[in-house]
Amino acid sequence: MNHVYGIPNCTTVRKARKFMEAEGHEHAFTAFAKADDLPTLIRGWVERAGLETVLNARSATFQALDDVDKERAVADSAHAIALMSADPRLIKRPVLDTGAAVLTGFDEAAWRATL
Repeated sequence: MNHVYGIPNCTTVRKARKFMEAEGHEHAFTAFAKADDLPTLIRGWVERAGLETVLNARSATFQALDDVDKERAVADSAHAIALMSADPRLIKRPVLDTGAAVLTGFDEAAWRATL
């Protein structure tokens, strides 16, 4: 089953969820804050899609990190996973996990092609 993860009040997450409903795609939604084992989920997404796909290095939250954390996050996936687990605003959102693919951010054409 398709699963969408994100922050409920994020406008991009809301847009993605509306798309899923409008297109008739069955899916579950889980807020990052309510995920049972967020570090394990993030690790799986990073393994399947790549760190650069999951870590939102352009976010204001990432930019607010000190330079050491920024450098380590980009170079060390374990450190990045720890940072994203502690502050999910560092994850590109929403995350769509179809079981076969992981997409981050909402690109309607990419989601349509994947679904």
